[in-house]
Amino acid sequence: MRRTIVNRFRDFVDFNVIQYGHEDCRPNYSIGSFVRSNHLIHYVHRGRGVYRLEGREYVLGPGDAFLIYPKDVTYYRADGEDPWEYSWVEFTGAAADIYISSTDFSRQCPVMRGCEGAEEALLRLTEADGLNPYELYARLLDVLAAFVSKKPRPASMAEDYVKYALNYIHTVHYHGSVSVSDLSAYVGVNRSYLCRLFKERLGVSPKQYIRTYRMNNAARLLAETNLPIGQIAQASGYEDQLYFSTAFRNFFGHSPTEHRKTAKENK
Repeated sequence: MRRTIVNRFRDFVDFNVIQYGHEDCRPNYSIGSFVRSNHLIHYVHRGRGVYRLEGREYVLGPGDAFLIYPKDVTYYRADGEDPWEYSWVEFTGAAADIYISSTDFSRQCPVMRGCEGAEEALLRLTEADGLNPYELYARLLDVLAAFVSKKPRPASMAEDYVKYALNYIHTVHYHGSVSVSDLSAYVGVNRSYLCRLFKERLGVSPKQYIRTYRMNNAARLLAETNLPIGQIAQASGYEDQLYFSTAFRNFFGHSPTEHRKTAKENK
């Protein structure tokens, strides 16, 4: 039996739940070989199964978890006699790789065993329905926190620089006149170095990230509030409403008014 909940409201550019669920697999039920577009974590509650990745095979049982990375060819199958039952969550976002890097998962070791607290965190997410975007965000972070080792980990300054920059953008500065130079000055690194770090870890430049974050914030405000478009423009970092409307259309392919109308109709 499979239970799947799809998140239709993906309000955050940095981190979003796509879907999540719970499955009690039949004997020898398999998925793959398959390539995913997003990250996917499975946690095994009962039973056994195998997970294959790049020629490696992992035999998993209760208390074990495995991570699927985007673009990896993976295959997994329930045991023929004692098929597994697991919970899972699929997620994406510009910061997903950064959050994953804080856990003990890695491409070299995409499996974790005896994950204390992971079962409770997964069930709090997968057994819920009707969660708002902020609750989903918080519960997904709880899930990832369960996979963070209590042992001290060597710090990566490059990783920290990107985290500092994201924190700067995500707080109050994205709706002001923040520039890449402001961002690099705050983090304390050279502008070109920061741009390279963003490209390596997030796949976009700081300028592109800020623009995407602002546009997604504007789209959320249009869908969830009745604020005037001019006020939403200012709250998203645009002093000129006409310029904002043009930028919004170029980004989404439709005007702010059309976006609001469609969002209201789909509620």
